[in-house]
Formats: sequence, structure tokens, C-alpha cells
Amino acid sequence: MTPQLIASCWISAGDAAPGRPDERSPLPIAERIASIAQTGWSGVGLVHADLVHARDTIGYAELSRLIREAGIDIVEVEFLNGWWATGAERAESDVHRAELFEAASALGARHIKVGAGMADDPLPLSTIASAFSDLADEAAESGIRLALEATPFSHLRTTQEAVKVVTQSDSPAAGLMIDIWHTYRGGLSHNDLWDVVPMERVAAVEIDDGYKDVVGTLFEDTINNRAYCGEGDFDTRTFIQRTLDAGYQGPWGVEIISAEHRSLPLTEGLKRAYETAIGCFPGAQHQR
Repeated sequence: MTPQLIASCWISAGDAAPGRPDERSPLPIAERIASIAQTGWSGVGLVHADLVHARDTIGYAELSRLIREAGIDIVEVEFLNGWWATGAERAESDVHRAELFEAASALGARHIKVGAGMADDPLPLSTIASAFSDLADEAAESGIRLALEATPFSHLRTTQEAVKVVTQSDSPAAGLMIDIWHTYRGGLSHNDLWDVVPMERVAAVEIDDGYKDVVGTLFEDTINNRAYCGEGDFDTRTFIQRTLDAGYQGPWGVEIISAEHRSLPLTEGLKRAYETAIGCFPGAQHQR
């Protein structure tokens, strides 16, 4: 069976990247959606800045129509940070939370991706767990599922920590995002991954590839140097096989964030990302 692949927000965003003062894509949203559909993807990811811009220009009803009429069945939205914070950071996060919940509801999103920020000195795990439990309860009231992602430069630096946070909540909204980039950089082998992660708490899985050597900071490396699936050192094929063996049956986000990918024309980049990802699945056909 051909896997369902989600074109993560950055894969269709052109010259846009996480952490820039303005994260909006310079490309028209209708053009992005058309190219995503044309190159075989089953899902589309959209970042907060693009969602708010779409809401304020064409509106969510029109955006939803564009997505569905293109034959795209899956929507994911991102990226919520600061939900553990206080003061001005929390106030800004609460605005983003409301806007992401609004977008997820209007577009019928499968999940919202949730991060744990940037931190030189991570907060106690108990603090993060309590805040995430509250967030999940609120999400559940709105019928929204969360996909919490550990990143090695954040308050949740390992997959093991993210598992502890998610499993302390009994909310059906509390889920995990498992991304090969961050499991690899966190030192968790593909063979050990599914001994650590409870599959029933997994909301989403992402694939990409990368290189053993980190260039610059971990954050700089993650936004500039990701490789197409099967073209780096992370052994994406084995990650996929182990994940399938563990029983994962959901869609797969493909998240190629790199200077190389940003330099490609939209359709060319989407096609290359799709074909290299599909090529890492056992027996998959190159069509949706």
C-alpha cells in the first residue's frame, strides 16, 4: 500500500524558515496547494503565520475549499510554543493557541504540532508536564489532538522526556510527534525507539534525513541541513521499517528544512521530496 505523505509546512513554503522574524511563505497559498496535489501528496501542513494571513485575506472557508477540491485529505497545523511560560511569553502563546485552535477546527486538521521552545536551562519536567496536561485538556474540549515534539535544544531534549510528559496526561488529545531528525540527534537508535515510545500515544510521525556531523548550532543545523529521505546518514529506510513493524498505521509527515530545498522551484522541490520519501518505503508505488 502506498503511504499517505503530508507535505509539512516548510516543504512547500519556498524561501521561508523557522525562527525568522516573519515565517510567512512568499508563495501564494493557492499555488502551494495546487503543486502539493500535483506532485502526489495526501496532506498539507501550514504554519501559524500562513494560517493567520490566509484567514485575514481569503478566509478559512475558501482555504478549506482549495484544499479539499485539490483532493488533499489531511491537514496539519503548527507550531505552538510557550504554553508552559508566564508573563509576556505566555500572553503571546495564548494568542497563538487560540488562533491555531481556530484554524484546526475550521480546516478539520488532524493534529496541531506542539514544541517545547528553545532553552539553555530546561525547566523541570514536572512543570512542563503540568502545563501540557492543561493544554491537552483544553484541546480535547475543542476536539483537537496535539502532537508534542521533543527537540534537543528545547525544554524537552529527548524522546524519553516527551513520553513522560504525554503519558502523565490522560487526555485523548495528548499525543506525541516522533521525528527521525530529533530521535537521531537525541541519541535514540531506530532499534530502541519503539521500546521507549508507546504506539497508542503517537499522534504523528515525520521523516527526513541528515548527516552525522552537526554544522553550526543544533538549531542552525536542523533548519539548514536536512537531507532528502535516503540521501543522508540517518538510515530513513530502517526508521520507517521499524516504525511499520511497531504497528504505526497513520500518515507520514515529510519535513525537509534546508537551504538546498528552499532554493528549488516549488514543484521541483515538492516532487523531489515526495519521490525520495516514497523510495524509502518497502514496496510502495510512486503514486497516491
